[in-house]
Amino acid sequence: MLGDSRLLLPTAAVLMFAGWRAHSSWHWRWASALTVVGLLVLGSKLAFLGWGIGVARWDFTGFSGHAAMAAGVWPMVCYIAMPGDRSRRLMALLGLSLAGAVAYSRLPLNAHSWSEVISGWLLGAVASSLVLRGAQPVPGPRCRWLVLALGMGICMPLAFPQIRTHQMVVALAKTLSGTAKEFDRSIWSGGEPRRGS
Repeated sequence: MLGDSRLLLPTAAVLMFAGWRAHSSWHWRWASALTVVGLLVLGSKLAFLGWGIGVARWDFTGFSGHAAMAAGVWPMVCYIAMPGDRSRRLMALLGLSLAGAVAYSRLPLNAHSWSEVISGWLLGAVASSLVLRGAQPVPGPRCRWLVLALGMGICMPLAFPQIRTHQMVVALAKTLSGTAKEFDRSIWSGGEPRRGS
């Protein structure tokens, strides 16, 4: 749930809108960073699902989207929530730790390998760190914006429970590559490609 893009993207979008209304520039950096992260995650997943391009030695089939987006959003949300610079930096670290927990949670579910969650977390962490680099880059919006952002983020998965981004990526990969079935990890053990989990 805490790494679901249906939660994270609406939350980030509301806070970016608050930054735009405050005539600051940090929201553009954040939007750009999340766009790059999203494209890298999507590209890595499409490459494997559609064409079987991955790194067998590392059991890498693409960046973990949950890990990447969590590390790109939660440090920012936690940072924005606090008024003082010192406490903000501590909260940003807390946000990175929360994203680390989200990344780790993908392992018991067999959704990703270690290489995928670590690389995904690092990708998102670099993005959020670049946005937060420098003194006071994010003026805190009023409390109502933070409440609205989190409320919107929580409502989206409840309002659209049927939307599954992984299935959408699989469908896109098959369309682009022209394959009847997506590739999965069985290609590295000599098996026939079958529907991924």
